[in-house]
Amino acid sequence: MNRPPKIAIIHEDADLTAIDKPPNLSTVSERWDANAPTAISLLWTLWREREKDPPRPHVIHRLDKDTSGVLLFARHRQAQANLRRQFRERSVEKHYLALTTGIPTPPEGTIELSIEKDPARPGRMRVARSRGKACRTDYRVLAVHGWFAWIEVHPHTGRTHQIRISLREAGASCVVDSYYGDGAPVLLSGVKRDYRPGRGETERPLLDRLGLHAASIAIDHPTTGERITFEAPLPKDLRATLRQLERWA
Repeated sequence: MNRPPKIAIIHEDADLTAIDKPPNLSTVSERWDANAPTAISLLWTLWREREKDPPRPHVIHRLDKDTSGVLLFARHRQAQANLRRQFRERSVEKHYLALTTGIPTPPEGTIELSIEKDPARPGRMRVARSRGKACRTDYRVLAVHGWFAWIEVHPHTGRTHQIRISLREAGASCVVDSYYGDGAPVLLSGVKRDYRPGRGETERPLLDRLGLHAASIAIDHPTTGERITFEAPLPKDLRATLRQLERWA
């Protein structure tokens, strides 16, 4: 029996909670698997274990299921309304880290495009053919390992799959992205020429989920107005993958 993923609390006060969401965990329930654990259900379970009469967590924003990192929830409606307004007004600063196949040129710049829902592929987006929702994304290549790039990304807008489709348009699809890339796992045999699995063993991927991490979010606290930044450390699978790419790619 698989154990549910664990969430780590980054910050908590009377108004909001910031968690470090692991990969392979949806923010809220999905239509096709309504009984699967989610970030919001795990957080509410944690609150009920610690508090006598806790509120239900209120959603402020979302992360894709396979994206790890900082995720915010409000503890009451007023905080939710305040924080959602900050997202709408684009005063929230979001920084992501992405591992990609392909290297964008130039190594630092801004990607601007419009996207829309793809009617032929439910749940996916595409570059708009007429009118769409404008996206603006700043990026900077931090390191190059063979044909892989480690990129810092700062989205100014918050469109669905914005980072993934923007990086693809720049020639650098996130690794293990089955929507906007080839979906192939990152294998050590792909970068280490003399790699051979042990006798009777099958090679395990270095990374078999989307190579995208929400590293930090900065907001104005809904009560104090203080500018506050929440950060999530790089998860173990991405750290290990980067070490191997640095060594062999």
